[in-house]
Amino acid sequence: MAEQRPRLKHPKLKQTLYGFQIFFIVLSAVIGGGIFNNDGEALEVAGPAGLLLSVGVIGIVAICVSECISELVQQFPVYNAVVEYVRVFVDEDLGWVVGVAYWYMFASVFAVQNLAAASLSQYWGLDQTWQTLAFYVFAPLVILILNFLGVFYYGIVESIGGFLKICLVLGVSVFLYVIAAQKNLGGSDGRINDGFKNNSNFATKHSKAVCYAIPLVAYSFQGVEIITMTAFEARDAAAIRWPSRWISYAVVFFYLLCTIGETLNISWKDDHLPPIYGGVGNSTTAALPIDPPLSTSMVIVAAWKAGHHNIAGFLNGCFIFSVLSASNTSLYVSSRTLYGLTREMPDTNWVNRQIKRLSLVVKETGVPAAALLFTAVSFIWLPFLQLKGGYALNDLIEIFSVSASVACLIVWAALCLAFIRYQLWLEICDADLDRLYPEFRRDSEQYTPRTFLSWLQPLVAWVGLVGCILIFGFASATWWDTRHVVLFALFIFLKLMNKRLWKRWGVKLDSDVQKLVEELDRLNYKKLERNPSGATEWLRRLLMLGLRQNDGRNNSPDE
Repeated sequence: MAEQRPRLKHPKLKQTLYGFQIFFIVLSAVIGGGIFNNDGEALEVAGPAGLLLSVGVIGIVAICVSECISELVQQFPVYNAVVEYVRVFVDEDLGWVVGVAYWYMFASVFAVQNLAAASLSQYWGLDQTWQTLAFYVFAPLVILILNFLGVFYYGIVESIGGFLKICLVLGVSVFLYVIAAQKNLGGSDGRINDGFKNNSNFATKHSKAVCYAIPLVAYSFQGVEIITMTAFEARDAAAIRWPSRWISYAVVFFYLLCTIGETLNISWKDDHLPPIYGGVGNSTTAALPIDPPLSTSMVIVAAWKAGHHNIAGFLNGCFIFSVLSASNTSLYVSSRTLYGLTREMPDTNWVNRQIKRLSLVVKETGVPAAALLFTAVSFIWLPFLQLKGGYALNDLIEIFSVSASVACLIVWAALCLAFIRYQLWLEICDADLDRLYPEFRRDSEQYTPRTFLSWLQPLVAWVGLVGCILIFGFASATWWDTRHVVLFALFIFLKLMNKRLWKRWGVKLDSDVQKLVEELDRLNYKKLERNPSGATEWLRRLLMLGLRQNDGRNNSPDE
């Protein structure tokens, strides 16, 4: 085996996150405004059955992607994992492009979530000036300050936020079911019983309508891959293990639970559904500022129409909290992504050395301050576009939401491909691995990662990859814009700069087991130690201390 480089004994970022904190942080990122606000567009396009089918399709793809990520992150809980997996198993230059796409995805979502909070505040008729001060200035500033305080305080806040969001989703779902039962005890009034319907403005067939609706729902599942980014600051490898296995299943369950409640209460022809980008749709909400108030959320409209006006206002406030919490996590993820990218920047020229300054970390807090500040200001201009009157608020939100969704699909597809090539490489070297490195054989007892569908791999990975490609294709040509063309141009530029354009693209899956282990060593070099979970170890030491004190001994629990 090739000589290993020394492990990073003192990571620059503080490793303090417990497993339960990681679980709630990922949930906090995924459960933002999409589950409560974005489903209305898909319902209007494809009807209740089309909406539920769209959520089911995206849910299956998200689970497949998460299964691949879970096995990789358990085996290689490295920092900058999204980039590293692609660089080691697919292509060096593609890894950099995926990293840039991932940074852009969450950096733009940081601003989009603040826009969404401003949109929700219109429920109370909040003046444009107060919207600007509250959600374009004050909220981003508070979120930035919270992130500067360090991951310890961030972890506490988002753990509480993630738990409250679970309570919110469960409470909203039960509330919607109760409303539906009160209004329609076993009858049919043109809501979920309408099945597949399609708005003729978008498609002439149900199948096309569903294809149009699926990408609209995709934004709501963005973030299940964040488990890879928490490896920066997880206490140890064990802290990542159980959240990585359960997170996608929890997300799909919560989304289906809430979406069914929405379709039970709101008709696909309801006048208060939000218009799709370009103003097409049934919405007449702008002419109805009082009954019900201005809102694009199906939950708010359902509560108002059922006569629960006070509850509608309370839920609207909860949704604002939800999107601001997701904005907080978006800034956290994007700043860590930029930190990882710039930290790996080769120190070969003046430009690279200046970019590498973005990886500077505040020693006292362990915060990548330069990357955090750069990320925050990169899209600070986005909300102010709406003030100039060039875009309606909802249109601006949708433009960047869809753009982030497409970037997410690119990242998901790359991670599935990385897993496929990882498993293929192990199979190519299987005989030598069995003899020399059994800990890398997937069917060996020494292979520690455990996922629910590992026995179906690589079929699960292929489903995730093909699903991402198909959903990407479902997005119409109008969704392609300069942002994603830039990613392709960046890929070609890197190939040219590194003189690899005319050479073999991609990592060669060599049958020489030493070549494989050398590449895996790149991940081992950045790997977290496999220590017991922080919480488990703390309880064990506390128990040992109590036992020793009872025995009349004063030994330290570390002895």
